[in-house]
Amino acid sequence: MGNKTKFEKIKVESMNKLNIGKRNEFKVWARLLAEGIDVYPSIVDDRGVDGIVGYDSKYYEVQIKSGKNWNNPRGISKRICETFPKRIFIIYNYNQNKIIFLTGKHIIEEPEWSKTINWDIPQLKWNKKLLEKYGNRDFKDLVEYLKNKKSNSEE
Repeated sequence: MGNKTKFEKIKVESMNKLNIGKRNEFKVWARLLAEGIDVYPSIVDDRGVDGIVGYDSKYYEVQIKSGKNWNNPRGISKRICETFPKRIFIIYNYNQNKIIFLTGKHIIEEPEWSKTINWDIPQLKWNKKLLEKYGNRDFKDLVEYLKNKKSNSEE
């Protein structure tokens, strides 16, 4: 028992910090599965796609950003949003157990984010006004969007 592998030396606290995003992705996937949405998580997240979700043969790429509050989800850039305007970005606040979802198109068209999505470390800066504006784009709205029960001006 004296010679531990690198894996065995990792402390539980650091493992929790390293995998918090992945655990929250699975929470979102589970909720979508419970609503009858097809969910295909990616094995490797090296292209900014955490998975593919869909319903009735219509599928979308998804990126999930989670945090303990709404502050500045990072890694959502103008280039990605312009290249993939239909990609769904789910912002998950795990303290409130709430999501806000946006598409690349929504992000590109929001003047408040025109600078921050071009930063070296791109991010969405949330303020009270933006939370009020997009707060209704919640989990229920996401399910309706995926099931095409809600008008979708992007299609």
